[in-house]
Amino acid sequence: MTNKQKVTSILMALTLGGVAGHNIDDIVEKYNLQVDRYPIKVEYDIIYKCISNYDKPISRKVYLNKKEVCTCALEKVELEYDYTNYQIDYIKFLDKFEIKANECM
Repeated sequence: MTNKQKVTSILMALTLGGVAGHNIDDIVEKYNLQVDRYPIKVEYDIIYKCISNYDKPISRKVYLNKKEVCTCALEKVELEYDYTNYQIDYIKFLDKFEIKANECM
């Protein structure tokens, strides 16, 4: 392959990638597929409380497992329970979070 062919191939790949990325972004916006995440401080607080609910220190293995379950649960809850609802009814959020955490185990 000559240098000209390589440059042409790279430019073509970049162009196709840019067009595809733009079209995917349009689809996400059109069908409202984006997830409205909670503010980062709120997400951090939720995960911290989920992991740190013991008075005693926990092992690294237990910590990593809990972190995985807690982040999985938060991701799932955010898909169906937006931040406005979280602010309005925190108890309902906790119920949903517990259900999702059990699904993630």
